[in-house]
Amino acid sequence: MNGIRRIKRYARMKMKGIVQGSKTLLILLMLTKSIHGSALGYVLRPMPEPELEARTCPVKCVCQLEAFNELPIARWVNHMARKHVDDSLLLTTHTKLATCLIQSQNEWQELRDYLPMDLQALILLYTGNVENQLAVNTSSLRRLNQLRTLEIRGIGATLIIDDPLEFLQHANFEQIRLQASDRLQRPKFSKLPSDDYEYKPPSELLPHGEYSTKYPLQFEDAASDIVTYEQHIQRLKQTRMPSFFGWGRLEVLRILSCKLDKLHWQMFDGLTQLRDLNLERNSIEELPPFAFSGALNLKSLSLAHNALSRLHYLGLAGLLQLETLNLADNQLGRLSELSFPPLPKLQTADLRSNPVKYILPGTFWVMNDTRELQMGSDQAALDLRTWFIYGQFDSLNELRTLILGNVSTETLEQGVFKGLYRLEVLKLRGQIHSIQFDVFAGMEQLRELDISQCGVSELSMDAFMGVKRLKFLNLSHNNLTNMPHGLLDDQQRLEEVQLQGNQLKTLPTSFSRLPLVRVIRLDQNPWQCSCQMRYWKPYFTNVVRGPSVKRCVKDINGDPLSCRYEAPYETDKSVVPRCSNYNGRSVYYVLRKQLHCGDIKILQPLSPIRIGTRGLPLPHWRKVELQDQNQQSKKARPRKIAHRPTKQRNTLQFVLRQQNHQPHSDPLVLEMSNEI
Repeated sequence: MNGIRRIKRYARMKMKGIVQGSKTLLILLMLTKSIHGSALGYVLRPMPEPELEARTCPVKCVCQLEAFNELPIARWVNHMARKHVDDSLLLTTHTKLATCLIQSQNEWQELRDYLPMDLQALILLYTGNVENQLAVNTSSLRRLNQLRTLEIRGIGATLIIDDPLEFLQHANFEQIRLQASDRLQRPKFSKLPSDDYEYKPPSELLPHGEYSTKYPLQFEDAASDIVTYEQHIQRLKQTRMPSFFGWGRLEVLRILSCKLDKLHWQMFDGLTQLRDLNLERNSIEELPPFAFSGALNLKSLSLAHNALSRLHYLGLAGLLQLETLNLADNQLGRLSELSFPPLPKLQTADLRSNPVKYILPGTFWVMNDTRELQMGSDQAALDLRTWFIYGQFDSLNELRTLILGNVSTETLEQGVFKGLYRLEVLKLRGQIHSIQFDVFAGMEQLRELDISQCGVSELSMDAFMGVKRLKFLNLSHNNLTNMPHGLLDDQQRLEEVQLQGNQLKTLPTSFSRLPLVRVIRLDQNPWQCSCQMRYWKPYFTNVVRGPSVKRCVKDINGDPLSCRYEAPYETDKSVVPRCSNYNGRSVYYVLRKQLHCGDIKILQPLSPIRIGTRGLPLPHWRKVELQDQNQQSKKARPRKIAHRPTKQRNTLQFVLRQQNHQPHSDPLVLEMSNEI
């Protein structure tokens, strides 16, 4: 009983704040309940946590329980646009992980037999000398039949594929060599995929001579290099080309910087469950025909940071389920209808850092469901233009985001963005001299337009005609010297306008009439300050948009019901517009202290002509009718001989002179002057 009193006393001390830590209090309460279990009728016991096998973890390894989405392979998959990892695995609280540091071949031979049998994830990090090669055979890992994730990283390590790991789901290999053993079983009597592939681009269907382009692409016959199966096996033995045949449960495969510069259509044969494939930084120069025909259910494919100089549609043939394609940082210089096969489910295409100069007609005719496209490179400027009656982005009817870097055109003319009816975000960089009228015609869904850093010097008055849902307009860091009147008359939903870094001296008053505007950046311009700037207000010129903040509506229990991201606007004195004709002083200081413009005059609507019943306005058509009747009645009256002298106070000059010098107290006279 004394022990029970001490436990209760200690618990009271914790509740008073003397000892902090909710976990200790929970343990004490469970101990108290267990002691009095007979009186209360139940006993609280802590939930058992999953444990690793009783076998001791090897000395060179660290064995722990880790969440799967904290593993390097999972972080890469989460970074992709689409997540295709098994949801049940992502929700698993604990994954049995062993991370091993290996410096020599002997260390691997010593520890491989002591790894726990129930491992779910294994990471091998080779930290030894490059000259001391580490060779890991896949056959040595077959005893770990519960293994789902395998990662091997380190320069100087080699993975020898001699047996398939049919139980593996995720594989990540970085900076190692992949080599196949001579005894590896390869698929026999595999059928060439071209036998069942029927797609041909329109230029190959037409008779010779009917179709020609200004910059045609020439490719060698893809079937000219087809050899017999015995010759193919002999070549594979000579090159030790790896093959993942038999890895039937593999869902994620990442081969990064492994010098896998040659691909073959049988390398991924049988990987029907493969969803994510990454082959970045392997110096791949060309995609052979049907390179991925063994993994036709791919959702994402990354070939970024390689040396691809041309793209033929047979290289990506058959990937009808592909949603994300990353070809960034290659050497592609031209795109045409021969570049892509049908990709009906492609959502995102990344072609950045490719020296693409020409996009010929029909390039994207087989990508009808694409939502995001990015292009542009510092090595070559993209010739943004129209081809006869065709635009460069025809058939991208579902495109939402288009980002083009380093474009080059003298005039951004009508028809360049033909067919982009659902585009919401458009960003351009490069050299554009002028923007003509109706360039963005038909883009009724466009809400963000960024044409900054393009050297634009001329804007048509009707350049943005029809773009009525625009919220963000960025024309900063160009060579604009004036803004046409009525340029933004159609943009009544604009919230932010970026005009900094131009050569503007004046601004039309229509900019002050935007009803929803929050920010108008006007700094870094040589403004010629005058009283015409009286309508400028610091609450929309001296502010910047901050980072997005997540805001949620919560229920009574505090759980979020709906969330959205909002961008707060903050005051920033560094963006104050300044006057070049007043030694760089602030516009608002000059207006207040030096120009003495006074308050802004608010223009009141004209009062209606009051005839008949006093105080009741008349429609315009009725005013015209009454005026005609008065004129006819005056003509019908006999003209009087005696002329009365005209009173000076009824003349127009008198009314205007009186209004300019002193306000009139009579409202009827004021109404008369306004009407005149």
